[in-house]
Amino acid sequence: LPRNSTGCRNSATSSMRRLLLVAHVACGSAFMSKPRSAASVALRAAKARAKRKGFGGAAPPPAPTAGPRARWAEGPPDAALEARLDALEDSSIVDVLNPAVLDGLEDVREKLRAGEVVILRDAFRPDFAEACYRELASRHAPWSANEDYFEDGYGYRHLNVYDRALWSRRLNATFAVFDHAETKAWVSALAERDCGGACTGAPSKYRAGDHSLPHTDWVGQRTVAYVWHLSKAWRPEWGGALYWAQNDHDEATYPASFNQLCLFSVTTTSAHFVTTVSPRAERLRLTFNGWWQSSWWPRDEPRLDATLEDPVARSKLTHSQKQSIADMLADPWQNLGPERHARLLSLSEM
Repeated sequence: LPRNSTGCRNSATSSMRRLLLVAHVACGSAFMSKPRSAASVALRAAKARAKRKGFGGAAPPPAPTAGPRARWAEGPPDAALEARLDALEDSSIVDVLNPAVLDGLEDVREKLRAGEVVILRDAFRPDFAEACYRELASRHAPWSANEDYFEDGYGYRHLNVYDRALWSRRLNATFAVFDHAETKAWVSALAERDCGGACTGAPSKYRAGDHSLPHTDWVGQRTVAYVWHLSKAWRPEWGGALYWAQNDHDEATYPASFNQLCLFSVTTTSAHFVTTVSPRAERLRLTFNGWWQSSWWPRDEPRLDATLEDPVARSKLTHSQKQSIADMLADPWQNLGPERHARLLSLSEM
């Protein structure tokens, strides 16, 4: 955010407090931490200062804190499955989506552009979903525990495998679909967001007590988020649901469901969290999730003026783009001219 946006930060802090209250009601007290020592408080404050602004999360994934580092063990050989994986080579998301999903894109388009969450049930072809589920449900997957809590109220606890070098061939084939150039172009057109930058993604597993507290995902160059649920026979009372904070409470909770894809446009208002998984959960909450990201970095060019002059385009700036513009306008060596500088500065603070 612009460095002098004190009002925005105060507003964000108030909003975060309200969201944490909702999270406490929905998640129970599982995420409430114990009293901390002065040294612990100081350490966490230092971490929080080092984070980029926004509802939690630094741009790179957190370093694994525990867990084995062995490569992902392939599941039992399956000739038919391997043949289908071979057929996936150079496939985009359109090639593996359920045809019924492709028939209902108008509603998806409207919701994404309006800043709403999109829930697509039975999103992908069954064989594609089954192949990814087998990998995530494997007893030999090299999961690493990730847990941290920050001064602004954000925190998380779950398992991941961020290092793609540890992934199986099947899992890398899955990611390649999301990372495909045609996929990025398709999502860009659907959401009216630039998704031409680097795509990120990783498997996640939530156990009893795991959670992700309120945040927006508005970090770095993220523009559109995806969460692909692969939890079989999951029951809503086990928690692990996506809570979309913009909705009325009665319509804000989206339980995990096998082969369900959640999409939303990442902005300063895309606040959400994952409710705490119950100790009574009898299954694993599994997802493959990540973000499509923008490729544009602001420079002294006509597009900068056009973006700031358009309220809609301005509202869709990524965290890194906003920070880059703030840095540019604060740099006395930028040859912007006094009138243009004043106009761009005024627009950037709106």
